[in-house]
Amino acid sequence: MRFFRNDGIMSRVACLLCLAFLFTALPASSNPGGTGEELITNYQVIEKISGEAVDELMANMPSLQKEKLLLLVKGKGVGKIDDAFLNVLIKKMKDSGIRVSTTAPSEDSTGEQPDYEFNYQLVKLNLRYADINRSHLVGSKRVDRLAEIGIFSQIIDRSNGDIFWVGETSKKFEDTISYSLLDRVEDPDIEYTRPVRKELRWSRLVEPVIVTGIVTGLVYLFFSNQSSND
Repeated sequence: MRFFRNDGIMSRVACLLCLAFLFTALPASSNPGGTGEELITNYQVIEKISGEAVDELMANMPSLQKEKLLLLVKGKGVGKIDDAFLNVLIKKMKDSGIRVSTTAPSEDSTGEQPDYEFNYQLVKLNLRYADINRSHLVGSKRVDRLAEIGIFSQIIDRSNGDIFWVGETSKKFEDTISYSLLDRVEDPDIEYTRPVRKELRWSRLVEPVIVTGIVTGLVYLFFSNQSSND
């Protein structure tokens, strides 16, 4: 009991416990994105990986004569998120000088008939929260974002049905952001920008136990110190 009646030792122990609690409870400072980069929304993440995938496909595509019309045809998709990819695909191709169309006129129509067909299949395109955790024991929650895209495509000569180019690619995006920023990166009007938030709820029980234990220990040390002074 001589250890507990030593005022100097008791003070040091109390200080150490307080510091341990502070370092455990306070999260490390970080920028909004958590990775040293500017925070981007979930929709922008989808646009980013879509753009990277399209850039790679176009870099490997054979050059098309500028007067030729390319018909974009989706052979397979994954859902409403397909529209985000199509918008990027159209913009990228138009910016590179390729004439594109998303609808083909009937054979007896007087409209311009496409010369080629760009048929693409979205094998996968999604954005999800891979993990939701805490950077510290009772610190702020952080979210690991993961977006993936996989595409298979081919160009068909509509005059004879020949496939003269085939390409495929896949891209991935990963980062970590603060849980408090989720409302800023999600779009309430676009469902696929609001992934399911799968969280481990056990921390709600653990945190009060830890805090209660620390407070109880400090109170015990305080009264032990007081009794030693009497």
